[in-house]
Amino acid sequence: MSVQNKVYPSFIFILGVLLNCSCGLFEKRFPPKGEFCDVMVRPPVCLYADFEKRHLFWNGTEYKLTLRTRTEYTFPYQDNKAELLVSTQNRLDMKLPESNQPPKFYMRKKEKFAHEPPK
Repeated sequence: MSVQNKVYPSFIFILGVLLNCSCGLFEKRFPPKGEFCDVMVRPPVCLYADFEKRHLFWNGTEYKLTLRTRTEYTFPYQDNKAELLVSTQNRLDMKLPESNQPPKFYMRKKEKFAHEPPK
């Protein structure tokens, strides 16, 4: 049996497994809403993001999110556009305009500790 006859069925099997797994990469849905905190500062600074309704509550202010892709959003901040990137389901990266600092990252709070903002 040649090497090609052994490699081809293995490749097809691995490709089939990868296409059938539900890793969420190809799912067309918004990230779940929740509270996220910057754990690098004390006390932690938190924000609340609802991606389906496109609202961001941060520093006592409500911002309207503009959808670029399902994982990239922009919002007006000090007369410029700030970026909010969903890195993973549990992590957000926020890049503020005209800031020479690297993007801040926010980690999701566990649901039992999370609070929705006042309406």
